[in-house]
Amino acid sequence: MILCHHYYIERFETLERNKILENHLIINTCPVCKGEKFKPSIAVPDWLVSNETFNIVACESCDFRFIENAPLPENAGKYYETEEYVEHSDTKKGLVNIIYHFARKRMMKYKQRLISDVTIGKKLLDIGSGSGYFLNYMKNQNYNVTGVEISDKAVKLCKEKYDITAFSPTQLINGEISESFDVVTMWHVFEHVYSYDEYFERLHSGLSDNGTLIIAMPNHQCFEASYYGKYWNGYDTPRHLWHFVPDTFRRFVEARGFKLVKMKKLPLDPFYNSMISASYKKRFTFLPFTFFIGLISWFMALFSFQKSSSIVYFLQKK
Repeated sequence: MILCHHYYIERFETLERNKILENHLIINTCPVCKGEKFKPSIAVPDWLVSNETFNIVACESCDFRFIENAPLPENAGKYYETEEYVEHSDTKKGLVNIIYHFARKRMMKYKQRLISDVTIGKKLLDIGSGSGYFLNYMKNQNYNVTGVEISDKAVKLCKEKYDITAFSPTQLINGEISESFDVVTMWHVFEHVYSYDEYFERLHSGLSDNGTLIIAMPNHQCFEASYYGKYWNGYDTPRHLWHFVPDTFRRFVEARGFKLVKMKKLPLDPFYNSMISASYKKRFTFLPFTFFIGLISWFMALFSFQKSSSIVYFLQKK
C-alpha cells in the first residue's frame, strides 16, 4: 500500500508538472553534462512585463541552472515589448534609464580595452547589438563593425542613428554573414539564446583562427543575488534562460570546440543590478542603500572571483 501510495503521488506530481510545462519549452537533458534529473532552485516572477512566475531548476549532477518553464521561442517576443527594456528602446525616461545610459557610456572604454588586450585585428561582430551604441563607439575607434539584433526597432535605430547595418539572428544561423571576424562579442546576450548549439557552430566557423569570442553574463553566485533572492535583476525571467557560473560555462564551451582562456569582471554591474533589483520590491529602497549593497558585492568579488556580479568570458577555438 505504501508503494502504491508513493506511485500515485509521483504520478500526480508528473501530471501537474506536464500541465505547467504545456506550451512551454521542455528541457529533458542538461546542456552542460547531459544529466536528466533536476531539482527546484528558485521561483522568479517576470517583474518587467507579465508578472508570470517562472521556475529555475538546477541539474542534480553539475548544478547548472536554467528556467524549467520558459516560453517557446515563437512566444518569447512579447516579454520584450516594453519601453522599460532599454536595450531595444534606447529610452531615457526615468531615473533608472538615465543612470543606465550614464553607466553604459562609462563602460565603453573599458570594453574597448578588454578587446584590444586580446585581439590584433579590427573586424568585430557584436551579437545583440541593440540600438548600436557600442558598435558606433568601436566604429569611431577604427573597427570594422557588424551587428546582429533580433529587435526590428533596434535595427532601425542602429541604421538611422549610426548608419550601421545589423543582421537578424536567422541570417547569422543560416550563414548569410560570410565574413570572418577577429572578435565576436555578446554582452549579456547569450543567456537569452535558445539555439545555443547552432550559435556555437556558427561562431566557431565565423571566427578567425586566432580570434576571440567574448561573452558576458550575470553570475548568480554573487552577493547581491543571495541578498535580493527572487528580486535579483540577473535572473530576469523569462528573458534569461541559462544561468552559468565559471565551472559550468567552462564545461559547456569545451564540449563545443572552445577553450576558456581568461575571465574578467564588469565593475559597475553590482551597483546597477542592486538598483534594478531593489526597484522590483514594493518598498523601493533607492540610493544610498542600494549603492551600499552593490559595494559589498563588489568588495566580496575582490577576494573571490566566483562572487563577481557579472563575468566576461574570453574564449578561443581549440
